[in-house]
Amino acid sequence: MRAAGAAGLLFAAAGLASTLPTGGDLVVWRIEGNAVIADAGAPSAPLPVGSLQKPFVAKAWARTHSSLAPPQFRCDGKSGCWLRSGHGLVDLSRATTLSCNTYYRRLAEDTPEETLRATLSDEGFVVTGRLSAEGAMGLESGAVSISPVKLLEAYRRLTREPWLAGEPVRQLVLSGLRDAALFGTANGLDRRGYWAKTGTTSAIDCRPLATSGWALAIDDSGWGILGLLRRGTGHEAARLLAATLARLRPGAPTVRNESRPEEAAATPPSERTRGPISGPGARDTVRVALFEALHPTRVSARNAGGSPVATSRGYVGAGSSVELKAGDRLGASLWELALPERRLIRQIQGSLSCDAPLGNMLRIIAAMESREYVNGVVAAELPGGAGPLRRELAAAALRFLAAGPRHEGADVCDTTHCAWFVGRGAGRLPVSLDDIEWSRGMAMAAEDGPAFWTGHCGGAPLSPHAVWGNGDRRVTVCPRHGSSSSRPWNRFWSEAEVRSAFGAPADGLSIDWPDGVWTLVVRAGDSPRSWHYDDAHRALAARLGWGALPSPATTVSRVSGGWRVAGVGLGHRVGLCLDQGPSVMNSAAIR
Repeated sequence: MRAAGAAGLLFAAAGLASTLPTGGDLVVWRIEGNAVIADAGAPSAPLPVGSLQKPFVAKAWARTHSSLAPPQFRCDGKSGCWLRSGHGLVDLSRATTLSCNTYYRRLAEDTPEETLRATLSDEGFVVTGRLSAEGAMGLESGAVSISPVKLLEAYRRLTREPWLAGEPVRQLVLSGLRDAALFGTANGLDRRGYWAKTGTTSAIDCRPLATSGWALAIDDSGWGILGLLRRGTGHEAARLLAATLARLRPGAPTVRNESRPEEAAATPPSERTRGPISGPGARDTVRVALFEALHPTRVSARNAGGSPVATSRGYVGAGSSVELKAGDRLGASLWELALPERRLIRQIQGSLSCDAPLGNMLRIIAAMESREYVNGVVAAELPGGAGPLRRELAAAALRFLAAGPRHEGADVCDTTHCAWFVGRGAGRLPVSLDDIEWSRGMAMAAEDGPAFWTGHCGGAPLSPHAVWGNGDRRVTVCPRHGSSSSRPWNRFWSEAEVRSAFGAPADGLSIDWPDGVWTLVVRAGDSPRSWHYDDAHRALAARLGWGALPSPATTVSRVSGGWRVAGVGLGHRVGLCLDQGPSVMNSAAIR
């Protein structure tokens, strides 16, 4: 293993007792300065660590694909992932967040064995015998191991040292590790501000049909912690390690509200979100169209509040559920909405209406206070963002609302056509804007400033007119991204996928800029059709997912079996650029 230099880590003397709680069967190592301190009796020999190997598979792939952006793969029920139903269409960031076996297996299969072996060895792993794709990503018992100390060293390097080959790939891996602590496999840590990963292996004490679990977290300062649960899974190890994190880092913000969800829901909204009663949007109601990109035919609503709620079909008691039908109207409460066909759950504070505009498809409109809506946007687009950026996004969202409705029967939708909105998530209340942030955001909203934003501008922000054709040709300079971090992407659209998305076989695709507005031209015989970005994005999303067109593309070219599409940036690339690692498009994929 290469020397760590000035930032190298020295293992504390063997047998040094830790004062940390170990959570029963949990064994803990932690970085303190340039030393790794371990619990008394903690093993020091190389051990299997399962999925904790995956980020280094990405590094090996980048070494042999330095000119390419990481691909997308579809993980379904037949692809052999740990999630039997599959993760859907995934890119590198999301695959890291969810520890998708299908994605990393494909990366490993696309990388020469000697490169996989050399990369893992460079990072301190011990590779035994022939290295298969399964072994490289930690799914083959006995193939790869590493000492806990060297594992912490490797992860600290991962978060601090650029890769000579494939630095954009490293950034996507870090994006996924950051998301893993929020809503991925390591969300049991219940802490923001960490890169985190879990791993599950066959039991290290060789118990038959049993497992051991690992959980690791590194913060921006390079401080890190690693936990081994001898009897359990990686997810369980993360939940136990949360107690140690809470003790060592008491000031770190949590992901979940400290009160139980039912207790928070029973608190009147006016008390839970008390803030200014004047200023832009302070008492406005926002109507949000939910799930329209998914074309749901079944939606159930559970009253997660603390009291019965009046509906058009009578009262729905606390904890009770109703399957929504056209014509339903539900009063204000904390509603847990579930789409059984999509395995999606989302909590919404507000009132609901349900209609069926097209056949069996249901249209759900949620009405809520503007502060509630802005909180849901901030939780989605800036889950780990700093205070100033959160206030800027709140102000931009209020200016966006002030421009008027963007949908028939609704002010906004919950996708990147308007702003990615997740409400209160899947039962874990996100950290919302506090009273000071909300007050400052409303004050800023009254001033001139951007009303649009993007996940990553690609180093060259577009004007609102370039995307929407609204006549506003001003370009807001991005304070965060330059051309050196353009976040390039490329996609392959098959002929069948294009036909399904746009409703007819396509003889050709091209990018045009009539009057300076980005346009995808779909030629079918003598009848070409023009699609602006939002329309093309939605059409493709119904077939390929929300990552099919990450931003307005720069090129589209005919290749065997379909089209190769490329571009830079993520999101609309318009206005206020607020990327904090997890991208709008990476995160917006349905979980």
